[in-house]
Amino acid sequence: MASILRQGILLSAAQYTEQVIMLLTPIVLVRTIGPTAFGEYRLFWLLVTTVALLFSFNMPRSLLFFFVRLDAEGRRVYVGQTVLFLLVATTIAVLLIVAFRHALPSGVKDLLRDHGVLLAIFLFVWNLGLLLDVLPNAVGQIRWQAQAILATSVLRAALIISAAIVFHQFEEVLIAALIAASVRLILLAVFIARYCGIRLFPIEKEQFRAQLRYALPFGVAGLLWSVRKQAELWIVATMFSSGMFGIFSIATMLLMPFEVLRGGLGNLLLPKMSHFHSLGRHEELLRLNNQGNVIISAVMFPAIAALFVFADEVIQLLFTKEYVSGSPVLRIYLIQTLISTEITTLLNVFGQGSANMRYEAAILPFAVLTSLAGVWYYGLPGAAIGSVFTTFVVYILFLRRLSKVMSIPIARLQDWKNLGLILVASVLAALLVRLSFDLLQAPVPVAALVGPVAVLVCYVAMLFVTGYYRTLAEVRREWGVLGA
Repeated sequence: MASILRQGILLSAAQYTEQVIMLLTPIVLVRTIGPTAFGEYRLFWLLVTTVALLFSFNMPRSLLFFFVRLDAEGRRVYVGQTVLFLLVATTIAVLLIVAFRHALPSGVKDLLRDHGVLLAIFLFVWNLGLLLDVLPNAVGQIRWQAQAILATSVLRAALIISAAIVFHQFEEVLIAALIAASVRLILLAVFIARYCGIRLFPIEKEQFRAQLRYALPFGVAGLLWSVRKQAELWIVATMFSSGMFGIFSIATMLLMPFEVLRGGLGNLLLPKMSHFHSLGRHEELLRLNNQGNVIISAVMFPAIAALFVFADEVIQLLFTKEYVSGSPVLRIYLIQTLISTEITTLLNVFGQGSANMRYEAAILPFAVLTSLAGVWYYGLPGAAIGSVFTTFVVYILFLRRLSKVMSIPIARLQDWKNLGLILVASVLAALLVRLSFDLLQAPVPVAALVGPVAVLVCYVAMLFVTGYYRTLAEVRREWGVLGA
């Protein structure tokens, strides 16, 4: 079996390529379909991602936990009941959208009025396709999943960009996205037929209950988390114009590579950590998680610092000067990303869905109120302020819960020393390069392209000068062996 390090590199490379492609798509769209249509495009994806987050209830991701514990017939049963659940949940979502369409923001109501049928079809196709994001990983076919990610992302971008350039209309862009999503669903069907099979009926009630008992608490917690994370987006969509929402959404798009890398780490670790848990090897699963966080942070922290100090130039280069006002929002979200090391996988492995759900329910009102207050006092950037505060509070609650469940002090739950050293090196490199570029008064294109690269080069130089690269190399080696 390929080591977890090689699997991680392969999957991360595919996901990062997808993120680059997804970033290039709106860069083309803002120059072809105009600000209003671009705002509609972003509202369309807001609706789609909200439904996917709120109504999947962690059922697809639960396969990462169960598959290592199932025989071939059990896998077919679990795939079938997950498909049925997604169909029913999406049907309920569509009915709720139709029933409460008059309570939605005006921009979303316009989308439903003009493109309601296409949107409903897209929701079904897209939500069933969510299985493609986890099923190959659960089966152990990381290479297959990486190839599928690359193929579908290239096809989606090609179709959407072509539709935008040729027609300059949102409806044709939506049709192009639907075609790409349908191809993604076909690939899922091919994978199921080849690698794991599916059994829809009869439903095995006991297995279905077991999956629901595990998934639903995490699903409800995920729903509450999604409401918390989406709240500021909907606040902006309600209180500002479509054009202003487009500016706000630019910041969230630039965060996607970080979120995908950290989410990919969790999905990669969960099956292996579930296997260790089933054998009672708790020390090994904790070390696997901690070392994974150190390795990911060694890449993410300097990249976050570089984007933070060159936010204005990067946004202006990629999305034109009209969108530079979104840089304060980006910086706020980058702080949130910085403090969110991956510990949710530990909650999944130790079945802490109920605790997760309680914490998210308790923090949700605070998150919404702080975002509303932020908008009231600070305008557009204020909508993101609640995320930083609530993320920090929830993270502390999670650490305390894991410490109690695992009977381990919080000081041992993560490798805080190495994480701190990586953060210090990243911040120092970013400040040094930013100061140098300010003194040189570099033009925007140079600062946007060369500045972040210079931060990474300076960061790597610090690692070698101090000899700290040897520590990271040892952590990487142990992580690869442990995950083999």
